[in-house]
This record gives sequence, structure tokens and C-alpha cells, in this order.
Amino acid sequence: MKIAVPVHETTQEVFVRVGRAPRFAIYEEENFVEFRPNNHTHEHDHEGGPHDGGHGHGRHDGHRQGMGHGRGHGRGFGAGELGADEEPMDAYSPEEVELHRKDLDNLADVDVMLARAVGPNMKEALELSGIEVVKIRKKDGAHADEVVKNYLKNRF
Repeated sequence: MKIAVPVHETTQEVFVRVGRAPRFAIYEEENFVEFRPNNHTHEHDHEGGPHDGGHGHGRHDGHRQGMGHGRGHGRGFGAGELGADEEPMDAYSPEEVELHRKDLDNLADVDVMLARAVGPNMKEALELSGIEVVKIRKKDGAHADEVVKNYLKNRF
């Protein structure tokens, strides 16, 4: 079983948002195999808020205008983690799902994505690509190795 975990650029620390993570740590069962770039992250270069380490500049040109792809990034799981000043936007659309799915082509052999937060378009795109999305919490670990080990032990 291949498992992907969104991680920071220079560490294997778990990144909160799947779509904004710079890269994925890939595991074969509990063994780390490699890092793969997140081909979707360029869509968020000028977006972000305090939970992402982004610049907070609002909309960007990567997503279609009017799709509500702002800081809240829709109502996938994890939307409850927004700050009081952040308003979630319902961003779901079949067109956005397809754009997300195309960005995931380098994850075609992955079986499971362990994620703290994922928007509705990314979640559906992962599932359409045959990747099971499993919700993780802070208590499951801060480092990808720890999260994968806990997942395999508990299959939460």
C-alpha cells in the first residue's frame, strides 16, 4: 500500500492543507520512499492565510474566476479549522475537480492520502483518482513518519 502525506518544503512535518502543501512524502507501508512535488501548489502561489503560510493576497489566476477558491477553500474536512476572520467559500464545481485531478497525475500509484484538511474539489479529485482520503488530527502526529506509523497501527 502506498501512502501520501502532505509535508513542508524542507521537512517531513505535516502540512495542514493538501492543495497548498509544497510536496508529498510517499511511503510504501511504513517505509519512506521519496518526496514528490505537489503539482497543484502553484495554483495557490498568491493565496493563503495564517494556516497555510501563504501571503494572504486573495484570488489568483490559477483557478477559474468566481469559483470561490479563497482562504476557506470550500467545505472539505478541515474547514472548521478556519480563524474567526476567515469566511469559508463553497468552491465545489465539476470543472475545478477536473483541474485538481489533472494536477494529481504524479500520485496515480498512491492508495491513501493522510490529510488534516482538504477542500471539496481536491477531496473529490483524489477519490476519483482512486486515492482514499483519511482524516488525521494533530494527536496522530506532527511528522509524516509518525502519522503513517499511527495510521497503519490504528487504521483510523
